[in-house]
Amino acid sequence: MITSQMYWLFNQYQLSLHNIRNEAYTKTLHLAEADMALRDSLQNRHLSTMTRSEMSVDRKALDTKVVWMFEAYIIDNQEESAESPLLQYDSLYIESLRIAGKDVRKHVFRVEVPNQKYDAFDALNRFHINEKCPFTIERLDSLLRTNGLNPDLISIETTDSMIWDAGRTGHTLFLHPSMDVTYPFNILQQQQFRVTYRFSVFDILRTMLFSFICSLMLSFLLIFCFLYQIATIFRQQRIDETRKSFIFTMLHELKRPITALKLCVSFMRNDKMMQDSEMKEEIINNSHNELDNLSSYFSKLRDVMADDTDTIPLNLSTFNLKTLVEQCIKNQFIPADRKVEIKVSFENEDYTITADKMHIYNVLCNLLENSVKYSEGQAAISVDCRLVGEKYVMEVSDTGSGISKTESNYVFDRFFRSKDVIEKNIPGMGLGLFYVKLLIEAHHGDITLHSELGKGSRFTVVIPRKQ
Repeated sequence: MITSQMYWLFNQYQLSLHNIRNEAYTKTLHLAEADMALRDSLQNRHLSTMTRSEMSVDRKALDTKVVWMFEAYIIDNQEESAESPLLQYDSLYIESLRIAGKDVRKHVFRVEVPNQKYDAFDALNRFHINEKCPFTIERLDSLLRTNGLNPDLISIETTDSMIWDAGRTGHTLFLHPSMDVTYPFNILQQQQFRVTYRFSVFDILRTMLFSFICSLMLSFLLIFCFLYQIATIFRQQRIDETRKSFIFTMLHELKRPITALKLCVSFMRNDKMMQDSEMKEEIINNSHNELDNLSSYFSKLRDVMADDTDTIPLNLSTFNLKTLVEQCIKNQFIPADRKVEIKVSFENEDYTITADKMHIYNVLCNLLENSVKYSEGQAAISVDCRLVGEKYVMEVSDTGSGISKTESNYVFDRFFRSKDVIEKNIPGMGLGLFYVKLLIEAHHGDITLHSELGKGSRFTVVIPRKQ
């Protein structure tokens, strides 16, 4: 398509150049005729002319030709007369003029008229005009420039034969196009003038500005569509890869609660093991935790697939945020092989808030769960709460592995998981932080992340006190 556009633009350029040449050629011929008429009106009054003509027909040639013989006499009267007449031929009169010492110049022309459209007497008239008022380059140049033409060069040429027609020759150099125009101002004496025009590329482009702009816009549109199509293909590939990864991760995550429930059922069928109250309590707690996780996954999927904060139902109630934070920390699951210290700080006394208690609880639990999950070995987690104006600010900080600045821009995207997390085979579906952001935005709040790779992360949640 781009090649077609370039080809079309090239043709438009050639067409514009052709039109400019036609206009210059037509104007030049018109002004050459005007120059002829001007010289006819300015002819020398000292001179008079006398012509003897004789016509014959040449039948020897393939085509029958009309042949004219002209004897033209230019007589200098040496004094100005009222007009410069064209006298009838009289040999005795001419001889008397010569005896009287008058300047009489004789010109003999044999004129073969190649076609009926040419007039031998028009050629004779051009000769008479040129004798009485010779053609000058300066006069023609002035006429051309006055009428908006800017010739590069004007010259007078003598041809090998009589030239009856005006002509033009175009030189199609792309950056320096030019044209030569020839006009026979004195056919009988084989004289013509040549005018050379050089055309500016910018002048040509100016005439095709509208076409150029349209073509340029169309080219940009085609390029944009092409790039957009490529981007769409890559986006579809990423979506397909994300879908496959999500399905694989989800199956992996659902396998854990199912395995725990199968273990619980097997334990309950064994009477001897059921008598061990400590083991029984542990198995039941593990099963309960896995069922809670399963329920949490389904809740996340329901809200995440809605993808619209207006569709998330909010069950608003007034409760104490401090109590909710302490409850969340208390219920946070800590693996037996991990040493995790969670510090909490409250700067104010009144922490009454109107919001959806379950959603705020899920937000805090998700942030704490991520801090525990992505911290290796001994972990230090801090939760800071304060009231700023009519908004609560909650900060959850950890000393975990952190995340790079490049990936931190995508942590709130649906299904996003860091490369480092995937390499370490840490379980998850990439929905937690997207779910948290969705719930915070449903409460007309905001969440931001500040993280340094290898030093830890800090999530800042800002939520209005009242909805």
